[in-house]
Order: sequence, then C-alpha cells, then structure tokens
Amino acid sequence: MSASAVDPLSGVLDAVRLRGSVFGAGELGAPWGVQTPGLPELVCYVVVRGAAHLALLDAPRDQVALSSGDVALVSAGRAHAMRDSPSSAAVAFEELRRAASERDGPLRWGGSGPRTTLICGALALDEAGRALLGSALPGLLHVPAETAGAGLVGVLGALASEIAAPQPGSGAALTRLAELVFIHALRVSIARGVAEAGWLKGLGHPSIARALAAIHGDPGAPWTVGALAGCAGMSRSAFAAEFRRHVGEPPLAYVTAWRMRHAARLLEDGRLSIKDIAAKVGYGSDEAFNRVFKGWAGVPPGEYRRRPAVPR
Repeated sequence: MSASAVDPLSGVLDAVRLRGSVFGAGELGAPWGVQTPGLPELVCYVVVRGAAHLALLDAPRDQVALSSGDVALVSAGRAHAMRDSPSSAAVAFEELRRAASERDGPLRWGGSGPRTTLICGALALDEAGRALLGSALPGLLHVPAETAGAGLVGVLGALASEIAAPQPGSGAALTRLAELVFIHALRVSIARGVAEAGWLKGLGHPSIARALAAIHGDPGAPWTVGALAGCAGMSRSAFAAEFRRHVGEPPLAYVTAWRMRHAARLLEDGRLSIKDIAAKVGYGSDEAFNRVFKGWAGVPPGEYRRRPAVPR
C-alpha cells in the first residue's frame, strides 16, 4: 500500500495504545445522579433507553441532554456529573462503580421514577495517546443517535446484548466493542467538524487528509511543504495556509512531531537500535535525531527507552 493510500485515522489509531473496558450497565430510576472529579481514562456513556443529563462541572456551559441511542465521551481528568435531571443529587462515581462490580447483571439504582438504561465504559490510553487525542477532542463530545450511522447503531446493539446476556468471552467482546464505539465516535466527529484545530479537524478536510495520510504512512520520507502540497493536490502556498488553519501548526512542525511519536513507540518496543530508529524516522545523523527527540520528549532517546514501562 502506498503512503497516499493509508487511511489517516487508522494511522492515528495505530500510533496509540488504546484499550477499552466496560464498567457495567445500570437500570437507573429517577431521581438518580453520579459525579466524579475526573477519571484517568476517557469515559464513554451510552444511553440504551431513557434519558439523562451530562455536565462538565468545571465548565457549566458544557452540558447536554442525552436520549436513547446517544453516546457521550468525556475527556480524561474532567470533573463531570450524570443525572436524570440537572437538579438531582449525585453520589460519587466510585460508589456506583463498586456496586456494579458486585453484581453479575445490570445494576438497579435510584428512585421509582422513569428508568434509564445506561452503559458506562472507559478507554485507557498510553502517554502518547493521551497527548495525541487529548489535544484533538473536546472535553465533552456528544454523538446524538440520529447522527450515529448504521455502523455505530450496530455496535451499540451488540454492546447492549452482551451486557444483557453475557456469554463466554463477553469480557473480551465488550473490550472490542468499547473500542469500536470510540472509533465510530471519532468518525462522526470528523464528519461534523467538532474539533477547533488539530489533526482531527484536518481529517475533515479532504485535501489536508491526503497529506496527513502520507505523513502517517511514511514518516521517514524526506517531506517538504511542496511534496505534501502535491499529495494534497494544492499549490504550496494554499496548502501551507490551509494546513496551519486546520491543524494548528505548520506542515513540517507536524511532520517532526509525528516522527517523534513514531520514534517513541519504536523505543518502547525495544527491538531496533537508536541508530536504526533515527534512520526510520528520517534522520541520517544520530546527533540530529537525539537533539530533536530531546526537544520533543524532554529526555534523550536512550533515557526515554530506559524509563519504566507505564502499566497498560
């Protein structure tokens, strides 16, 4: 496959370690509410049936009413509350999570009012993934059911079925389905242009997306602004302006950052020498690679490789 044929979103997802998990499902009767000062993972909520209200506690304007079939993602570390209505009291998230873990089936919680079936999951990312995705996603991403598309609707149906009737291998199935929900949500985000800047916004521009695909597919190529403009099918000046407007940085700055992310992954993998990694990401000189990598990561490649691995 040529660099220009690489799917740019797949290129991003290949550059991170993503692992989905599902905390559980709840049958929640109004009034109900749960809140958290922020979780280390990206949190995913799926409203299977009923309705809910989700709000970021540190940004009162960031709130949304959720309906049946809606998906919401909350960035890692963001304090938020999920309730049947904005006025309902909320318990600590850990209390609900602990209660869910003590049951085999869906948790029943709350009052005797209208019921909401809610699935809560998380997407754990490695350090590179948090940096890459954290800069692209809004604090609260809402995917209404009507914009979900057939693919996401099918995934949500499978997710609900696995929780309602667990089978052998359901844990692994739920992990994969949670990851698929996230990928579909990213697709909707690209189509809707929800990002203000960054690679996610760039993927929504067909010409810029072709240049991003080329970079992701062959980060070690001798990229120039002119070569990338050719991939995009644009003039050099128009491409440079559009790339910066959408992605938020100049094309060659993005190339350098992407090379360093790729190098970091290769250093973590441990199979290639630093000299081979330098060549693989486009540096003929170890010294030049060491200098650029240290500027990006804060430590030289050798020290980065020796750091204790972050638990996955």
